[in-house]
Amino acid sequence: MNPKNKTTLVTGAGKRIGRSIALSLAKAGSNVAVHYNSSKKEALNTVKIINEDDGSAFAVKANLENVDEINVLVSSIEKKFGCIEILINNASMFSKNSLNNISLSDWDKMMAINFTAPFLLAQLMKNNIPYNNFGKIINIGDWRTARKKRFSYGVSKSALSGLTKSLAVAMAPNIQVNEIALGAILPPADSGVISEKDVPKMDLGPANRLGTVNEISSAILSLINNDFITGEKIRVDGGRHIY
Repeated sequence: MNPKNKTTLVTGAGKRIGRSIALSLAKAGSNVAVHYNSSKKEALNTVKIINEDDGSAFAVKANLENVDEINVLVSSIEKKFGCIEILINNASMFSKNSLNNISLSDWDKMMAINFTAPFLLAQLMKNNIPYNNFGKIINIGDWRTARKKRFSYGVSKSALSGLTKSLAVAMAPNIQVNEIALGAILPPADSGVISEKDVPKMDLGPANRLGTVNEISSAILSLINNDFITGEKIRVDGGRHIY
């Protein structure tokens, strides 16, 4: 599938990895809906960069915990660009918690954003896209889902992997659904680390370095261009999963 002139939604696209994905898809010719919740300034800046580079984008706000706002999000995109043909579920919470200290409300919020919202957006995309149209869904997951100190995050990403496979079956044959499972790319937003040189020493796998946002974008574009891969998890982690 050629992303040119396709309507694309990238959730959490105002900054960090989501921003890079939005920029790369715009450069490939997509009409990009730059979703944000609290990062309005960053989202508007992303849109400005795209539009000044002769691309096509607009910013759209939605709290992904809220079903009504998700419905409005999709409706707004359809009014601006038409039905969603490429969906990148990038928005994610990455909170620290453990089995012992997590509250039910924190658990529900994590699941709503990391798991339920991708499901609802996929369902709306499926219901609204014309019968003969082709589409792509790419969920942004994690190479490691068993996490003691980010307990609910790990569970939510494990659930997202299951959702990817189920959607691949339910949305076949015209819509392919895959997952990009990330390794160490950027320091966590809550780490206080500013640059790569400040990252604590860790085993980064065979590649022995952090990945780049461009390497994520290239993997996403390869999945969009390939119409015979579905239900797959592509690990962009420098080989960390091997050990």
